Amino acid sequence: MSRVLLLGDTGDGGFAALRTRHFAAVLPGASVLDWRESVTDRAVQLSPDVVVTAGNHGPTRAAMRVLDALAAAGLPEPAFWLDVAGDPFAEAQAAAHATGAVAAEVAAEAQLVWGAAYARADAFSSVCEPGRSALLGALGLLGRLPLFRPGEEACSVIPCATDFPDEPGPARPPGLRVALLGGFNTWFDDTTLLAGLLLAMDRGPVEVRVFGGAIPGHTTEGYARFTAGAAASRHAARFRFHPWVPHSTLAEHLADCHVSVCLDRAGPEAGLGARTRVLYALHRGLRVLATPGSPIVGELVDAGLVEPLPAAHVVGDAAAAEALAAALLRPVGAPPKGARRAWMADRTADRLGTPLRSWALSPARLPPAPAATVLAGALAERDRALAELQRHRATPTFRLMAGLHGLVKRG
Repeated sequence: MSRVLLLGDTGDGGFAALRTRHFAAVLPGASVLDWRESVTDRAVQLSPDVVVTAGNHGPTRAAMRVLDALAAAGLPEPAFWLDVAGDPFAEAQAAAHATGAVAAEVAAEAQLVWGAAYARADAFSSVCEPGRSALLGALGLLGRLPLFRPGEEACSVIPCATDFPDEPGPARPPGLRVALLGGFNTWFDDTTLLAGLLLAMDRGPVEVRVFGGAIPGHTTEGYARFTAGAAASRHAARFRFHPWVPHSTLAEHLADCHVSVCLDRAGPEAGLGARTRVLYALHRGLRVLATPGSPIVGELVDAGLVEPLPAAHVVGDAAAAEALAAALLRPVGAPPKGARRAWMADRTADRLGTPLRSWALSPARLPPAPAATVLAGALAERDRALAELQRHRATPTFRLMAGLHGLVKRG
C-alpha cells in the first residue's frame, strides 16, 4: 500500500473518532494524525503518497493545510480522498439558524473550506446515498463532473460501521431510565426532547442520564439550553449529567439504562447525515426512539429495530412532545440481541470500507476543478488573516483594550 496519511480524530468520543478508527482499520499501516495537532510538520516528514480524511470540517481544513505545506516543501502532490460524512452546506444552514450566527459568515466559511476541498480531491466518500447525490451536484457546479468518465465512481457510499470498542449488550427489559448519547448538535431537537421528557416525568418515574454534551468550537447553545431547562424544571433531581463519557467506559455507564432518544430538527441535514448514536444505543441493547429522517434510522425503522417518532416540524411542538412522552411510558423492551446482531453483521468497517481500501492500493488521480487554484488560494489567505488576528488578540495591548471595553459596556 502507498504511504497513507489519515487525518481524523484520535480522541475517545464522538462520531469523528469512531469514523477515524474505522478508516484506520481499513488502511493498515497508515499514519494517523489528529486534525488538531501540528499536522503540516508531520506531513512534510512523512511525505505521503495518499492523504485521506475521516470526519468533516476539522479534518478537511487540516488536509488543505497539509497539501499547501507539501507543495511549499517541493514534495510530490499526494492523491487525496475526501470523506464527506454528512453535507457541509446543510450543516452550515443548521448552524446558522440554531446558534444565531450570521448566515452569510457561516455560508462563506463552508464555501471556502469545502469549495477548495471539492475542487482538489481525487475521490470522495459519503455516509449515505442522498449525501452522495448532494456531493455530485456540488462537483457539477464546480465543473468537475464532466471530467469523470461515465460509470466512474468519483464518490463511494461508506455508511457508518457497526464496529464498536466493546461487545454487544443484552436486550434491556422495559424501563424508564433514558440515556442521551452524542453531541447536542445544531440538528438535534433539544427543545422537543426536554418538553417530552418533562411530560413523561409528570406521569411516571422517568430518569435521564446525559452522556454527551456541547461541541466546543461548533455549537454549545443546545446543550446549555437543555441543562438550564432541566435545572429549572420541577423534575431537576431526576437528571444526571456526565458530559462526554469516553467510548472506552461508556458501556458501564449505560448498564442500568433502558432507552435512548434521538430527535431531528427541521432541515435537510437529517436526510444527508449519520446517526452513530442510534447504532451504538442498539449495540448496547437499549430500546431506541428516533425521528426517521436519516437514511440509517429509516433502515432501522423498516427492520423493526428502532421505534419512529414524529418530528416537531411535521406535527407541531406540542404533539411531538406528547408522542415522545407516550412512547417512553409504553412497557416495551429492546429488540432481541440476535435481530440486532444479524442486521449489524453486514455493516463492519472491513466490508463497508472496501472502496477506500481498493483506491488506496492504486489511487487514481483526477483533474482538479478549473478554479481549484483560486479557491485554495482564497482559503489559505483567509487562514493567514485569522492567524494574524489571533496573534493580535494575544497581545497585552489587545487584552487591555478588551478589558477597558468591558468596563465601558458595564457602565
